[in-house]
Amino acid sequence: MSIPNTPLFVKTHDFLIWLIKHTQRFPKSLRQSYTLRLENAGFDFQQSILMGNSARGAERSRWLERADGQLVCLRALLRFAYDLELLAGTQVKYAAELVDELGRLLGAWRKGTDR
Repeated sequence: MSIPNTPLFVKTHDFLIWLIKHTQRFPKSLRQSYTLRLENAGFDFQQSILMGNSARGAERSRWLERADGQLVCLRALLRFAYDLELLAGTQVKYAAELVDELGRLLGAWRKGTDR
């Protein structure tokens, strides 16, 4: 089974690539705590949408709801990156715009599954 080529999946992949490239520059002292948590939040989101794509009915709704919650966590973790001066303001703004777009795409999908 291949990964879907729809905007949500493509943009999630692109965001994760961007995130990994930037977290590699974070201090090693944060590698096992904050950095790992931030990266895992992104990967957990991707896993939830992939599982939601393969599920049907109520199970799909649960996976997509979980993905929505993971985006909330991802936003909070990105704010920490700014507060800890790990990412510049322009980088956080770019990441926030990407996460907002992922949220809109996910919201449209969730709305479509509620019908």
